[in-house]
Amino acid sequence: MGDGRAQGGPLPFFRSLRFRVTALVVAVLFAPTLLYLRIELPRLVAITLPLSLLLALWLTSRFVRPLEALRRRALAKIHEPTPSADLPLQGSAEMQDVAAAFNALLSALAERRKANEAFVADLVHEFKNPVATIRGCADALAEAPAERERAARLSRLLKESSHRLDTLVSQFLELARAEAGMLHEARERVDVAALARGLVVAMADDERFARVRFTVSGASSARVVGVADRFESVLRNLLENAASFSGDGGKVHVSVDVVEGGRVEIRVSDTGPGISAEDLPRVFDRFFTTRGREQGSGLGLALVRAIVEAHGGAVSAASNPGRGATFAVELPLAPAG
Repeated sequence: MGDGRAQGGPLPFFRSLRFRVTALVVAVLFAPTLLYLRIELPRLVAITLPLSLLLALWLTSRFVRPLEALRRRALAKIHEPTPSADLPLQGSAEMQDVAAAFNALLSALAERRKANEAFVADLVHEFKNPVATIRGCADALAEAPAERERAARLSRLLKESSHRLDTLVSQFLELARAEAGMLHEARERVDVAALARGLVVAMADDERFARVRFTVSGASSARVVGVADRFESVLRNLLENAASFSGDGGKVHVSVDVVEGGRVEIRVSDTGPGISAEDLPRVFDRFFTTRGREQGSGLGLALVRAIVEAHGGAVSAASNPGRGATFAVELPLAPAG
């Protein structure tokens, strides 16, 4: 009997009847809506299609065409020998903002181009002096046999000039790599506090600065991520620069601290004559020096800035003339771990 009810009986019949009643009720309820849509849909299409076309034309005239014209003018700048920031500020406020941004970019590129041209001119000038000395010594040696004293003097000049050329080329290549971001140099966690302490000990033993007092303070450990040799170059340049200006009896102090915002701050202070207000904005410029060409190339502080910025940091200088100078380097603190 149970099998008979499963195979036939009244239950399937009522199920089928309920389905039919439900379908009939749905059809009755939605029939007016479907009929209305069938009648009104062509009218809606007839109204919305022209409006859509008009909207597309309006968007094209307001945004697409001005944007295309701006794109063409910007691409035309590629073929100009010295692209100028003169894109017209036309169209809507949004298009004017885009054109202004392009002009700002072109202005920045123009400034960088001028700086590079000046750099190359300065570099050529720096190379000319030792090359002229080498050439003059070679000519003097070729003209006639030189006496021992004269030959020794010429030999000394040749050594000094060749050493200066080698230093300039090495610093120039190091600076070029740093300004390019040092993309292919391996980076690691570096304790700049320990590095500073080690360099202070080395500088105190340097006979060039035998009468300069070096001190160090601050955190026992301050780790950053970067190229260890480059950080050493930064600290060495700052220490040597401070020591050379401090002179006999002068003092150089280095502090390394972990400051708010996840930053490491390195400060190198000296008791030298300080930096004048006119020279202070230029101290990080390439080939700028107040020590004379014989005592410096003017690339050391430019190299410091390039290395620090390549590691996501910043460097600044402050001075009260007559009371020494302070150079501050900020670098991102290495993540914990």
